[in-house]
Amino acid sequence: MLKIFALPADQDPMPLSRRLWRAGIAHRILPAASNPEHDFWLLKPQDLVQAQQVIMAWQQGEPESPPLQAARRSGWAVEIEQRWVTLTLMGLALIVSLSYEYLWGAAVFLSVSYTPMGVQMGQIVSLPLSATLESGQWWRLISPIFIHFGWMHLVFNLLWMWVLGEAIERHQGHFRLVLLVLIAALVSNTAQFMVNQSSQFGGLSGVIYAYLGYTWLLSRRLPRSGLEIPSALVAFMLGWMLLGMTPWAQSFGLNMANEAHLGGLIAGLLFALLPLRFHRNAS
Repeated sequence: MLKIFALPADQDPMPLSRRLWRAGIAHRILPAASNPEHDFWLLKPQDLVQAQQVIMAWQQGEPESPPLQAARRSGWAVEIEQRWVTLTLMGLALIVSLSYEYLWGAAVFLSVSYTPMGVQMGQIVSLPLSATLESGQWWRLISPIFIHFGWMHLVFNLLWMWVLGEAIERHQGHFRLVLLVLIAALVSNTAQFMVNQSSQFGGLSGVIYAYLGYTWLLSRRLPRSGLEIPSALVAFMLGWMLLGMTPWAQSFGLNMANEAHLGGLIAGLLFALLPLRFHRNAS
């Protein structure tokens, strides 16, 4: 142990002791060997600097500062608070996709598809966009991003949601990420439907490509934004998108929503050009 402070015997040592413990500083109070004092002994030498700061603040009558109080919060709670939008999106995608795969099947898909479905000549067909708008089912413009078809599709997208999305949320705040997701989902879903006139698509890929375009362009426009992305990752993602647009994709068994990918990428690039203020997440 390391002796850090001596308090006269006529003073109550408990106020200082409580303050040290609240700051997470482990210590012991022992009687002095020769003088009538309360000796404070530090259990962890690496806490010396922080302990000295707490003692000095206590001597000067300063109230406990918010940083000391915030430091006592558990690490996992802070992590969740900084990234709750990303975690919520991932959780919704997981719930909807697993419900589709293992519980209610087509009923889940029909409830989140871009437009309602109908039956014509014994086949299920996608109704026009007006069917979504006139029925007031506006959530359908966004909801296809939550359904995935197969484990590879789901895990791949969740991985990139975390890698790219949590950085945006952590550095720029929750609101900006939510706005980017809504715009990216609307643009990518609409682009996919308008080109193919089919609602049989889904997944977070369009949003992920929006993250990619946004992060790449903003990191170059505003180097102090806190965002960065390796050039190799950008090249891989763009190459993957271009592969999906070639005839080779079908031969490899790849059935990608190419228009959603491209629409999301363009949405992310344009979003990075908007003159919107942002700040680092203070959580």
